[in-house]
Amino acid sequence: MLWLEQKYIGLLSNRLRNFRRKSASLYNFSCPICGDSETDKGKARGYVYVKQGKTLYHCHNCNVTSGFEKFLKTIDESLYKEYSIDKLRDSKTPQQVDLEQFVSKMKKPVFMLTEPFKGLKKVSQLDHDDSVKKLVVDRKIPNPYHSKLFKCPKFFTWANSIVPGKFDDEALLYDETRLLIPFLTKDKKMHAFQGRSLDSKSRTKYITIVVDEEVPKVYGLDQLDETKKIYVFEGPIDSMFVPNSIATAGGDLTATVTSFPRDKLVIVYDNEPRSPDTRKKIDKAIVNGYNVCIWPSNLEHKDVNDMVLAGLSLEFVRYIIDTNTHRDLRAKMALNSWSRV
Repeated sequence: MLWLEQKYIGLLSNRLRNFRRKSASLYNFSCPICGDSETDKGKARGYVYVKQGKTLYHCHNCNVTSGFEKFLKTIDESLYKEYSIDKLRDSKTPQQVDLEQFVSKMKKPVFMLTEPFKGLKKVSQLDHDDSVKKLVVDRKIPNPYHSKLFKCPKFFTWANSIVPGKFDDEALLYDETRLLIPFLTKDKKMHAFQGRSLDSKSRTKYITIVVDEEVPKVYGLDQLDETKKIYVFEGPIDSMFVPNSIATAGGDLTATVTSFPRDKLVIVYDNEPRSPDTRKKIDKAIVNGYNVCIWPSNLEHKDVNDMVLAGLSLEFVRYIIDTNTHRDLRAKMALNSWSRV
C-alpha cells in the first residue's frame, strides 16, 4: 500500500465505525456505504486491502468492490480532491522514490537504547540531593521508572546532537538542565523524547521532540501489552502510575492512537470540566466510539499525578478510572453531568 493511501485512510478513520488497522496494508471497519448492520453496531465487514499491487475496498455485507480512489470519492469528495492534488505532487518515477527513501534512511537517526544516553545519568544513579532526583521523588514517580529517566544537564545542546539544528544559537544561550523522558519503540529504539523543566513556573514546562516521524508520538510502546486494556493519557508522567498505559504528549489523544485496537483503549483526559477544549475532545472521542473516563464530580484533582500526591493509592486511582469509564450514550450522559460541575 502506498504511503499516500495509508495517509488518507488514516484521515478518514474517524468517520469509520469500528475502525481497526490490522496490518500496514489491511484495514477493517463497518461499511459506510451500506451501514453494515443497524441492529449490531459491532459488525465490521468492510476492508481496505492490497491485491496484486492495487489498493481496493470490499464489503462482505453489500459486496461492493472498488478501487481506493473511488471509495474515497464516494465517502468524502473534498478529501478525495486533496488526495488527487497530493498524488499529482507525488508523481515521481520509481528511481526517484528509491533514491529519496535511501537518502531519508541515511539522514534519519535511529538509536538503540544504550547509544543516545551515553554520558547521561539515570535518575536511579543520582544523589538524593540532586535537583532532578528531587523532582522525580517529589512527584512520587514509581521506582521502576527511575532507571528509564535521565538527567540532561544541557538539554538544548544534547537535543542538537540528536536532531541537528533543532535549537539555534540564541536558544543555546538559555540552555538548562531538564528531566529527560525518552519515548521508545517495542524494540527499544528512541523515536521521540521529552524534556521536563525543573522550574514549575516555566513557560515551556515540556518540550517534546520527534526523532522518527514514522512512529506515532506515543510514550510507553516499549512496555505495552496490546492484548490487555490500554489506558491513554495526555502526559507520560501520568501514564507511569497506571499499568499498561501510554501517553500522547498532549493534544488530541484519539488522533494519535488510530493504529491501536479501539475496543482495548480507555481515553483519559485531565479532570478539567470547565475547559471547553477538553470537553470538545472528550465528546469527539465518544462520537468516534472510544471508551472514555469521565471523572466523578466530587474529585478535585486535575490529573493522576495530583491524585497520587494527595495520598490516593495507585490501586484506587485505577479503580476510579475503571468505574468511571463509559461509552456511547452513557458516556454522553456522564459528560453532560461532568460539564456542569
